[in-house]
Amino acid sequence: MYNFYMQNWVAASSLALLLSFSIGTVDGRCQTFDEQKDPIQAAVTRDVSVPGEQAAKMAKAVAPMLRFRVKLISAIDGSVAQVGDTVHGELLDTVMMPDGKFIGAGAHVIGEITEVDLKKSSLKSDFSPKHWRNCNGTICIKITRVGEHQFINDIIPAPKTRIERVDKKAVTLGVDGKGEITVQYNSAGYTAANVAISGGCLAAGPAGLIVGPIVGGVAGATDPTFAYGRPVTQEDSHPHMKGFFKGVIGGLPGGFFISGLTNHGINVSLAPGDVIVFQERTPKTD
Repeated sequence: MYNFYMQNWVAASSLALLLSFSIGTVDGRCQTFDEQKDPIQAAVTRDVSVPGEQAAKMAKAVAPMLRFRVKLISAIDGSVAQVGDTVHGELLDTVMMPDGKFIGAGAHVIGEITEVDLKKSSLKSDFSPKHWRNCNGTICIKITRVGEHQFINDIIPAPKTRIERVDKKAVTLGVDGKGEITVQYNSAGYTAANVAISGGCLAAGPAGLIVGPIVGGVAGATDPTFAYGRPVTQEDSHPHMKGFFKGVIGGLPGGFFISGLTNHGINVSLAPGDVIVFQERTPKTD
Protein backbone atom coordinates (compact mmCIF):
# COMPACT_ATOMS: atom_id res chain seq x y z
CA MET A 1 0.00 0.00 0.00
CA TYR A 2 2.79 2.35 0.88
CA ASN A 3 4.45 1.64 -2.44
CA PHE A 4 1.19 2.37 -4.22
CA TYR A 5 0.89 5.84 -2.64
CA MET A 6 4.51 6.58 -3.25
CA GLN A 7 4.17 5.71 -6.92
CA ASN A 8 1.07 7.91 -7.27
CA TRP A 9 2.76 10.80 -5.45
CA VAL A 10 5.81 10.58 -7.75
CA ALA A 11 3.57 10.47 -10.83
CA ALA A 12 1.52 13.45 -9.58
CA SER A 13 4.66 15.43 -8.78
CA SER A 14 6.11 14.69 -12.21
CA LEU A 15 2.86 15.77 -13.88
CA ALA A 16 2.76 18.99 -11.84
CA LEU A 17 6.39 19.75 -12.70
CA LEU A 18 5.71 19.10 -16.39
CA LEU A 19 2.69 21.37 -16.34
CA SER A 20 4.63 24.14 -14.57
CA PHE A 21 7.40 23.93 -17.19
CA SER A 22 4.88 23.98 -20.04
CA ILE A 23 3.03 26.96 -18.62
CA GLY A 24 6.33 28.80 -18.03
CA THR A 25 7.36 28.11 -21.60
CA VAL A 26 4.05 29.39 -22.95
CA ASP A 27 4.29 32.49 -20.75
CA GLY A 28 7.85 33.04 -21.96
CA ARG A 29 6.76 32.71 -25.57
CA CYS A 30 3.87 35.10 -25.00
CA GLN A 31 6.17 37.55 -23.28
CA THR A 32 8.67 37.26 -26.10
CA PHE A 33 5.87 37.85 -28.60
CA ASP A 34 4.71 40.91 -26.66
CA GLU A 35 8.25 42.22 -26.55
CA GLN A 36 8.49 41.78 -30.32
CA LYS A 37 5.08 43.34 -30.79
CA ASP A 38 5.83 46.53 -28.84
CA PRO A 39 8.51 47.85 -31.24
CA ILE A 40 6.18 47.24 -34.16
CA GLN A 41 3.40 49.16 -32.46
CA ALA A 42 5.85 51.91 -31.58
CA ALA A 43 7.02 52.06 -35.18
CA VAL A 44 3.46 52.25 -36.43
CA THR A 45 2.76 55.00 -33.93
CA ARG A 46 5.83 56.91 -35.08
CA ASP A 47 4.79 56.58 -38.73
CA VAL A 48 1.27 57.81 -38.06
CA SER A 49 2.25 60.64 -35.74
CA VAL A 50 3.97 63.02 -38.23
CA PRO A 51 5.69 66.10 -36.77
CA GLY A 52 4.25 69.46 -37.75
CA GLU A 53 7.25 70.49 -39.84
CA GLN A 54 7.19 67.23 -41.77
CA ALA A 55 3.43 67.48 -42.25
CA ALA A 56 3.88 70.96 -43.69
CA LYS A 57 6.46 69.65 -46.16
CA MET A 58 4.13 66.81 -47.16
CA ALA A 59 1.24 69.24 -47.63
CA LYS A 60 3.40 71.54 -49.74
CA ALA A 61 4.52 68.61 -51.89
CA VAL A 62 0.94 67.78 -52.89
CA ALA A 63 -0.43 71.32 -52.86
CA PRO A 64 -0.92 73.09 -56.21
CA MET A 65 1.60 75.75 -57.20
CA LEU A 66 0.62 79.22 -56.05
CA ARG A 67 -0.67 81.36 -58.92
CA PHE A 68 -2.84 84.44 -58.56
CA ARG A 69 -3.62 87.85 -60.07
CA VAL A 70 -2.76 91.17 -58.46
CA LYS A 71 -4.13 94.58 -59.43
CA LEU A 72 -1.65 97.34 -58.72
CA ILE A 73 -2.82 100.20 -56.51
CA SER A 74 0.48 102.09 -56.71
CA ALA A 75 2.35 103.33 -59.76
CA ILE A 76 5.81 102.11 -60.77
CA ASP A 77 7.94 104.55 -62.76
CA GLY A 78 10.75 102.60 -64.34
CA SER A 79 12.91 105.69 -64.86
CA VAL A 80 13.21 106.42 -61.13
CA ALA A 81 12.37 103.08 -59.48
CA GLN A 82 14.97 101.66 -57.09
CA VAL A 83 15.65 98.19 -55.76
CA GLY A 84 13.77 97.78 -52.48
CA ASP A 85 10.88 100.09 -53.39
CA THR A 86 7.57 98.84 -52.02
CA VAL A 87 4.81 97.75 -54.39
CA HIS A 88 1.16 97.74 -53.30
CA GLY A 89 -1.66 95.77 -54.89
CA GLU A 90 -5.01 94.06 -54.41
CA LEU A 91 -5.56 90.31 -54.62
CA LEU A 92 -8.07 89.38 -57.34
CA ASP A 93 -8.37 85.65 -56.61
CA THR A 94 -9.07 83.47 -53.58
CA VAL A 95 -5.81 81.66 -52.85
CA MET A 96 -4.89 78.68 -50.66
CA MET A 97 -1.66 79.42 -48.81
CA PRO A 98 1.04 76.75 -48.16
CA ASP A 99 -0.26 76.36 -44.58
CA GLY A 100 -3.68 75.34 -45.90
CA LYS A 101 -5.45 78.60 -45.05
CA PHE A 102 -7.43 80.55 -47.65
CA ILE A 103 -7.11 84.27 -48.35
CA GLY A 104 -9.98 85.85 -50.25
CA ALA A 105 -9.99 88.34 -53.09
CA GLY A 106 -9.55 91.94 -52.00
CA ALA A 107 -6.70 91.26 -49.60
CA HIS A 108 -3.86 93.75 -49.49
CA VAL A 109 -0.76 92.61 -51.38
CA ILE A 110 2.72 93.93 -50.62
CA GLY A 111 5.77 93.36 -52.78
CA GLU A 112 9.11 94.92 -53.55
CA ILE A 113 11.24 95.71 -56.57
CA THR A 114 14.23 93.38 -56.72
CA GLU A 115 15.93 94.57 -59.91
CA VAL A 116 15.73 97.51 -62.32
CA ASP A 117 17.40 97.69 -65.73
CA LEU A 118 17.13 101.05 -67.54
CA LYS A 119 16.65 101.55 -71.25
CA LYS A 120 19.69 101.49 -73.52
CA SER A 121 20.64 102.15 -77.14
CA SER A 122 19.82 99.56 -79.78
CA LEU A 123 23.51 99.13 -80.53
CA LYS A 124 24.32 98.43 -76.89
CA SER A 125 21.57 95.83 -76.69
CA ASP A 126 23.19 93.98 -79.60
CA PHE A 127 26.16 93.29 -77.33
CA SER A 128 24.17 92.61 -74.14
CA PRO A 129 24.25 88.90 -73.22
CA LYS A 130 21.56 89.36 -70.57
CA HIS A 131 19.00 91.26 -72.69
CA TRP A 132 20.15 90.65 -76.23
CA ARG A 133 18.24 92.64 -78.85
CA ASN A 134 16.11 94.24 -76.15
CA CYS A 135 16.98 97.89 -75.68
CA ASN A 136 14.02 98.44 -73.37
CA GLY A 137 14.21 98.50 -69.60
CA THR A 138 13.12 95.64 -67.34
CA ILE A 139 11.76 95.41 -63.80
CA CYS A 140 11.74 92.46 -61.41
CA ILE A 141 9.15 92.26 -58.62
CA LYS A 142 8.47 89.70 -55.92
CA ILE A 143 5.48 89.46 -53.59
CA THR A 144 6.41 89.35 -49.91
CA ARG A 145 3.00 89.39 -48.19
CA VAL A 146 -0.67 88.72 -48.96
CA GLY A 147 -2.97 89.74 -46.14
CA GLU A 148 -1.39 88.43 -42.96
CA HIS A 149 0.60 85.70 -44.74
CA GLN A 150 4.29 86.41 -45.32
CA PHE A 151 6.05 84.42 -48.03
CA ILE A 152 9.40 82.77 -47.53
CA ASN A 153 9.79 81.53 -51.10
CA ASP A 154 9.91 83.82 -54.15
CA ILE A 155 6.60 84.80 -55.74
CA ILE A 156 7.41 86.47 -59.09
CA PRO A 157 5.51 87.53 -62.23
CA ALA A 158 4.47 84.39 -64.12
CA PRO A 159 6.84 83.85 -67.08
CA LYS A 160 5.41 84.16 -70.60
CA THR A 161 2.33 86.09 -69.49
CA ARG A 162 1.05 89.51 -70.54
CA ILE A 163 0.33 92.46 -68.28
CA GLU A 164 -3.29 93.61 -68.48
CA ARG A 165 -3.05 97.37 -68.94
CA VAL A 166 -5.72 99.69 -67.57
CA ASP A 167 -4.82 102.09 -70.39
CA LYS A 168 -5.48 100.13 -73.57
CA LYS A 169 -3.34 102.57 -75.59
CA ALA A 170 -0.30 102.09 -73.36
CA VAL A 171 2.65 100.12 -74.65
CA THR A 172 2.21 96.36 -74.34
CA LEU A 173 4.09 94.85 -71.40
CA GLY A 174 4.77 91.21 -70.78
CA VAL A 175 6.90 88.85 -68.69
CA ASP A 176 9.88 87.07 -70.22
CA GLY A 177 11.05 83.56 -69.41
CA LYS A 178 13.04 84.77 -66.40
CA GLY A 179 10.11 86.52 -64.75
CA GLU A 180 11.17 90.05 -65.76
CA ILE A 181 8.58 92.62 -66.83
CA THR A 182 9.57 94.22 -70.12
CA VAL A 183 8.17 95.73 -73.30
CA GLN A 184 6.57 93.08 -75.48
CA TYR A 185 7.14 93.20 -79.22
CA ASN A 186 8.48 91.05 -82.04
CA SER A 187 12.16 92.02 -81.96
CA ALA A 188 13.18 88.89 -83.88
CA GLY A 189 10.78 89.78 -86.71
CA TYR A 190 12.16 93.30 -87.07
CA THR A 191 15.71 91.98 -86.98
CA ALA A 192 14.88 89.55 -89.77
CA ALA A 193 13.36 92.39 -91.82
CA ASN A 194 16.50 94.49 -91.38
CA VAL A 195 18.69 91.58 -92.45
CA ALA A 196 16.48 90.98 -95.51
CA ILE A 197 16.69 94.61 -96.61
CA SER A 198 20.46 94.69 -96.09
CA GLY A 199 20.87 91.47 -98.04
CA GLY A 200 18.74 92.78 -100.89
CA CYS A 201 20.74 95.99 -101.07
CA LEU A 202 24.03 94.09 -101.23
CA ALA A 203 22.65 91.86 -103.97
CA ALA A 204 21.60 94.93 -105.96
CA GLY A 205 25.21 96.09 -106.17
CA PRO A 206 25.78 99.83 -106.80
CA ALA A 207 22.05 100.32 -107.17
CA GLY A 208 21.70 99.25 -103.55
CA LEU A 209 22.98 102.67 -102.48
CA ILE A 210 19.71 104.06 -103.77
CA VAL A 211 17.39 101.10 -103.23
CA GLY A 212 18.41 100.59 -99.58
CA PRO A 213 17.43 104.04 -98.23
CA ILE A 214 14.19 104.03 -100.22
CA VAL A 215 13.11 100.59 -99.02
CA GLY A 216 14.14 101.43 -95.45
CA GLY A 217 12.26 104.75 -95.55
CA VAL A 218 9.06 103.16 -96.85
CA ALA A 219 9.27 100.40 -94.25
CA GLY A 220 9.87 102.95 -91.46
CA ALA A 221 6.97 105.13 -92.55
CA THR A 222 4.62 102.16 -92.84
CA ASP A 223 5.62 100.59 -89.51
CA PRO A 224 7.51 103.03 -87.24
CA THR A 225 8.40 100.23 -84.83
CA PHE A 226 10.63 98.85 -87.59
CA ALA A 227 12.67 102.06 -87.69
CA TYR A 228 12.57 102.76 -83.94
CA GLY A 229 13.60 99.23 -83.00
CA ARG A 230 10.85 99.21 -80.35
CA PRO A 231 7.12 99.86 -80.01
CA VAL A 232 6.00 103.45 -80.55
CA THR A 233 4.50 105.20 -77.52
CA GLN A 234 2.16 108.14 -77.11
CA GLU A 235 5.17 110.32 -76.34
CA ASP A 236 6.62 109.73 -79.81
CA SER A 237 5.34 112.63 -81.93
CA HIS A 238 4.98 112.22 -85.72
CA PRO A 239 6.15 108.60 -85.59
CA HIS A 240 5.49 107.85 -89.27
CA MET A 241 7.49 110.83 -90.49
CA LYS A 242 10.34 110.11 -88.09
CA GLY A 243 10.12 106.45 -89.00
CA PHE A 244 10.67 107.35 -92.67
CA PHE A 245 13.85 109.32 -91.96
CA LYS A 246 15.13 106.73 -89.52
CA GLY A 247 14.49 104.07 -92.16
CA VAL A 248 16.38 106.07 -94.80
CA ILE A 249 19.39 106.38 -92.49
CA GLY A 250 19.24 102.71 -91.60
CA GLY A 251 19.26 101.82 -95.31
CA LEU A 252 22.51 103.66 -96.00
CA PRO A 253 25.84 101.78 -95.92
CA GLY A 254 26.84 101.64 -92.27
CA GLY A 255 23.55 103.26 -91.34
CA PHE A 256 22.76 100.54 -88.80
CA PHE A 257 25.57 101.95 -86.63
CA ILE A 258 23.96 105.39 -86.70
CA SER A 259 20.51 103.93 -86.02
CA GLY A 260 21.90 101.77 -83.24
CA LEU A 261 23.39 104.78 -81.49
CA THR A 262 20.41 107.10 -81.92
CA ASN A 263 17.58 104.63 -81.27
CA HIS A 264 16.87 104.03 -77.59
CA GLY A 265 14.36 101.82 -75.83
CA ILE A 266 11.80 102.84 -73.24
CA ASN A 267 11.67 102.26 -69.51
CA VAL A 268 9.04 99.97 -68.04
CA SER A 269 6.34 101.81 -66.09
CA LEU A 270 3.12 100.44 -64.64
CA ALA A 271 0.00 102.30 -63.58
CA PRO A 272 -2.57 101.68 -60.84
CA GLY A 273 -5.11 99.24 -62.24
CA ASP A 274 -2.61 97.17 -64.24
CA VAL A 275 -3.02 93.44 -63.54
CA ILE A 276 -0.07 91.07 -63.14
CA VAL A 277 -0.17 87.28 -62.77
CA PHE A 278 2.21 86.01 -60.06
CA GLN A 279 3.36 82.50 -59.27
CA GLU A 280 6.00 80.62 -57.29
CA ARG A 281 9.47 80.66 -58.78
CA THR A 282 10.30 77.30 -60.30
CA PRO A 283 13.71 75.88 -61.30
CA LYS A 284 12.86 76.48 -64.97
CA THR A 285 12.62 80.24 -64.40
CA ASP A 286 15.92 80.57 -62.51
